[in-house]
Amino acid sequence: MKLNLEILYEHLRGTMDAELMGVRQQTLHLGRPEYYLGERRAFRAGHLYLVRGEQLPPKPTVEPGAGILCIGGSVFLPYYLDCCGVIRVSGQTDRRALFNRLTEIYNRYDAWQESLQDILNTSASIRRMVECSQEILETPLFVLNANFHVLAYSGYSDAALTEREKAAIWPSNNGELALSSLRLFLEHADLATEKREPIRIDILDNSVLCVNLFLDTVYSGCLVLEYRRRQHRGGDEALTEHLARMLELALRKYSAASHGEKGSLRQGLQDMVSGLPIGAEQRWAMENRHSRYLCAKLKFSSRLAQLPMGYMCSILEESFPDRVAFEYDGAIVSFLDTRSLETEGKDSRQAFRERILPLTASMSFDVGVSDPFEDVYSARLYYLQAASALENGKIFAPKDHFHLFQDHALTELLVNAFGQLPMEMYFPEGLRALARHDAASPVSYLDTLRVYLDNNMSITKTTAQLYLNRSTLLERLARIRRELNVDLHDPNERLRIQILLKAMEVLSSGRNVATP
Repeated sequence: MKLNLEILYEHLRGTMDAELMGVRQQTLHLGRPEYYLGERRAFRAGHLYLVRGEQLPPKPTVEPGAGILCIGGSVFLPYYLDCCGVIRVSGQTDRRALFNRLTEIYNRYDAWQESLQDILNTSASIRRMVECSQEILETPLFVLNANFHVLAYSGYSDAALTEREKAAIWPSNNGELALSSLRLFLEHADLATEKREPIRIDILDNSVLCVNLFLDTVYSGCLVLEYRRRQHRGGDEALTEHLARMLELALRKYSAASHGEKGSLRQGLQDMVSGLPIGAEQRWAMENRHSRYLCAKLKFSSRLAQLPMGYMCSILEESFPDRVAFEYDGAIVSFLDTRSLETEGKDSRQAFRERILPLTASMSFDVGVSDPFEDVYSARLYYLQAASALENGKIFAPKDHFHLFQDHALTELLVNAFGQLPMEMYFPEGLRALARHDAASPVSYLDTLRVYLDNNMSITKTTAQLYLNRSTLLERLARIRRELNVDLHDPNERLRIQILLKAMEVLSSGRNVATP
């Protein structure tokens, strides 16, 4: 493979007196070395020439992009520095030994390129590509996908790490990028996902080099090289960019083969939730699974708003292998196969609660959960259940993070019971009179009536709950009946009054309600 002068200089300076000068190109553009054979020959772009200083012609033709390895000095050397890149080595250097050393360097990188190409042609394994690049780049590197999920990581063993290095923000040896690490990464780095050139980023006292990955102009992730064990080297940008382009080819092969049954199921459920028609492949994936599901909708706190939803979906799918998750309407929607939960001998919703509550605390999200269901084509209806549970739960039980639809079913029923008419349009005139009384009096007739009906019109239970004596309650109820002018012994009338009172209680506690 081709190299550049900065890479060659990094290899030569450790064993000989070398100096890098002139105008250099950062790309990998120089072929294997060749001896300069005569003063009439031009120094061509893309060629690497090995020449003694006394052999440099005074008026050469030098094309931009040529490279010169000059043994010793020359009075004509300043002219070359304005035209191309030059590595000048000590005049005591043996030309044949230098040529052999350059050959060794090129052989090393050719072997790397052959390994990358072999992996690409066989398994296209991102992990293997990263591992075989460790020896070349000599520092940890990892690959993230577009959702900031770690695809591969090449690091050091725990025994090799200092305490400070163990506390670094990068992936642990199991290849996972911790949530706290990702948050810190995003707080300190503008990844500039549209850029194709390598990006140097300084984070706290660490530094990384990022190269974005693209598939058909679409951002698909990034390759990250970190400087935990060494300083930045000339040529790092060119080498990481070369590796990034190879990784893109592997990602393309991986992407073409990754649409399995789970991917089809995910897409089918997402289309149904969105109200879109589903394709034959998705329909087959859904009908081929005879499962019982829970739908959950998750909403993250504002402090995690910058984290990519796709990354969160990946975490959830790993925490619950029988779950598919996707982004929808600014939140995460997931469908969980309950078979793994029901084997625990508990109601699937209760088992799900116990398993997800630790995540709600560490990841700061609220979750609404539907009833269990088997008809996968009803997915949108159960999504609406989960969305309703989440919305009502955050309003009426804000201290909780887990909300079941059935815990808020009455609230949702009341909220939607009045159709297009305002709630007060359903009030009998007597109920309006009680509301007007309450607005001008410290004694609430509506509260008294609500408690009385909730206790099935029991005088004894009502007096106990309101801390009133019997005569006071009877006198107050007589006034209420007179103002209300409704026969509370009529079950239909009593039900209407109870629905309206409950709706007033629910809506006034969480939403703006017009006073009747």
